[in-house]
Amino acid sequence: MQNVIITGGGTAGHITPLLALLPFLTTRFKVHYIGQNEGMEKELLKSENVVYHGLDCPKLTRGKIFANLLVPFKLFSAVRKAKKLIKEIKPIAIFSKGGFVSLPASLASGDVPLVLHESDTSLGLANRIALSHANALCSSFPIENRFKGEYYHTGSPLRSRIYSGNRGEGLKTCGFSGRKKVLLVMGGSLGAKAINDLVDDELNELTKRYDVIHIRGKGNGADRKNGYYPIEFTEKIYDLFACADLAVTRGGGNAIFELGAVGVPMLIIPLPKGASRGDQVENAKQFEKNGLALVADKN
Repeated sequence: MQNVIITGGGTAGHITPLLALLPFLTTRFKVHYIGQNEGMEKELLKSENVVYHGLDCPKLTRGKIFANLLVPFKLFSAVRKAKKLIKEIKPIAIFSKGGFVSLPASLASGDVPLVLHESDTSLGLANRIALSHANALCSSFPIENRFKGEYYHTGSPLRSRIYSGNRGEGLKTCGFSGRKKVLLVMGGSLGAKAINDLVDDELNELTKRYDVIHIRGKGNGADRKNGYYPIEFTEKIYDLFACADLAVTRGGGNAIFELGAVGVPMLIIPLPKGASRGDQVENAKQFEKNGLALVADKN
């Protein structure tokens, strides 16, 4: 059986599209995943039929020059280790979903065909750096680019299980009766402080009208109350999608594509430019333009 490598991570938005592809890959190939030594992707992949390889993948910290001084040296070391892995695995192709976790394997790809996928309306930093090494670029949104290789507007890879959610199971998990409409609030797998604070401040008013599911992000726990079900993160999002009547979310490409695919109306509060490269603002505008969401400017 031939080998392929997939890589990407750091947030769930870079990992769940890869999980969506696994059923199509594992029946034909032996799949190797290059991720962090200890990261979210390792946890999410522990029950999947893949061979996991961990690296020390450095992350650039926005706006902190001194914190980034060692990044080039750490990246050089990670790329060298990725080259050794690729030489041992001998893959026929490498598929990269982006994020800082993907960069070592992408830069180490050498003569192995490299395919990138971008979930947002513009290329993220890792994909921009890796682009000169790539043979093909795929994207969720149409992207204006000067890429000289093959380009495909594929849309976003979505997990088939998001369509299998059960409203009754979701209500049971949350302890809701189903008599009120259910509001799902999610700020991404790492959370969103502004959204969390907004919910905390207005929770009493919100629970008068809605039962609230609040995915707060890793390390952002809260106490459960009547009509309020807070969790840090869940792999069983599909039951929560099924019982949600509407959602408030950040503008990450993967999250809004999944919510759109299962028909949950959205209010998108995108991460503003400055806190990011502005991709969430542009993602949100595209969804609003197509009548799939409303956009708020509160950050």
